[in-house]
Amino acid sequence: MSKNLAFGLIADGNRRWAKAEGLPVAQGHKTGFAVVKDVVLPTLYDHSDWSTLVVYGFSTENWKRSPKEVADLMKLYLQMAEEWPADIRAKDIKFIHAGRKDRLPAKLLKKLSDLQEETKSNKKFTLVLCLDYGSQDEISRAVEQGGSAFEKHLEVPPLDLILRTGGEQRLSNFCLWQAAYAELNFHDKKLPALTHSDMETILSEFTQRQRRKGK
Repeated sequence: MSKNLAFGLIADGNRRWAKAEGLPVAQGHKTGFAVVKDVVLPTLYDHSDWSTLVVYGFSTENWKRSPKEVADLMKLYLQMAEEWPADIRAKDIKFIHAGRKDRLPAKLLKKLSDLQEETKSNKKFTLVLCLDYGSQDEISRAVEQGGSAFEKHLEVPPLDLILRTGGEQRLSNFCLWQAAYAELNFHDKKLPALTHSDMETILSEFTQRQRRKGK
């Protein structure tokens, strides 16, 4: 199997999981991203073939959600930006924020920018967090910067596998260009319920696929 594989995660199902458990929506998001930190990232990190995790955290369309939910999400991402750096540094992980830089709260943007600058030379693994990200918006901005050579201005690398939790079967404006030859896995489990065993099964199943890339 190829080295330096990139894994995209459409982190879906947090709200529905919380509702089913009788919990606040904010708790669903918090539990979901604890799974990203404690299950998804470590599993990929421990597999030498995988070098990148791209997490779709907040889309350009998610601003349409209720003001309370948006505010709770921004608080969660700020908390993540304050708590994750120690682990990221210890594991030699390069951090990248993909998405617009003009609408997120200033304090959050500063934390993300500082972490990206601080870890830019790290080489063991790359974590891309997509906040205020939409693929159509990313492509539009890249074209403005690079014209016909826009691809080099994209913030997210080509993906090999995209996992969407929560049972839905669509990309929802996530990495449309980068998904050209990605394998897709639409998983019925909602993100907060995803386990290490699930991740191992997903990665094992990926190795069985015949990836011809048009050949």
